[in-house]
Amino acid sequence: MNQPEDLQTARCMEILSVVGDLWTLAIVMTLQKSEMRFNELQRAIPKVNAVTLTSRLRKLDDAGVVVRVAESRSKQSAVYGLTPFGRKLLPIVEAVRTVALDLERSGEAPTG
Repeated sequence: MNQPEDLQTARCMEILSVVGDLWTLAIVMTLQKSEMRFNELQRAIPKVNAVTLTSRLRKLDDAGVVVRVAESRSKQSAVYGLTPFGRKLLPIVEAVRTVALDLERSGEAPTG
């Protein structure tokens, strides 16, 4: 492989390391609708526990996918939303969702 291809592969791997997590997909899919507080997100993604959601939101904030905006009246209360970079990931998330629906309809299941 030449260097530009190596760089492209490395960048693709970086993006997949961010979006390749189960909870990332759920968080991004949920936040595409609107900004939400932590408890709203947790209710919208019922199988995620608070510790996992907190950890994942921090990782996504560090990666520039989501932004945490503290509300002025309380530092404890914050709203989460997608950044412009997070919105650029929506086609990837939608493609994964489409493949999952196609597999479900056809009765196929991924192996691995």
